[in-house]
Amino acid sequence: MGLILYSQATEGSGKRLLEIIKGVASNHKLEIYSSIDELTERLHQPLMDVGVAVLHAATHSELMDMIYLGNILSELRVVLVLPDNEPEAIEKAHILHPRFIASAENDYKHLGSVLKRMMELYGKTC
Repeated sequence: MGLILYSQATEGSGKRLLEIIKGVASNHKLEIYSSIDELTERLHQPLMDVGVAVLHAATHSELMDMIYLGNILSELRVVLVLPDNEPEAIEKAHILHPRFIASAENDYKHLGSVLKRMMELYGKTC
């Protein structure tokens, strides 16, 4: 099974997120997308080889872009990474029915262990 990562950030929190994911998904196919258009194009292709999508919303407007993709994201187990812990952002994030929500504010404290467990449960090495 593969994993999709969407993140526009290449420094700071985005770089840390990529390190965590590479550590957890080292035996799995990893697809990285840095624009909503690229992600949308990929999501419109067959997703048989992908089970988990980690979506990093660096801003609230990026979160809204992801919400618009809700129907096509429903086939995947979604992990959302939000810019902060604001109640409004968390409320909106739940529209996507994520399996886990992390925040850049909490330094991804549990993200690695959650992703590792998800890959064990739902993944087959590629």
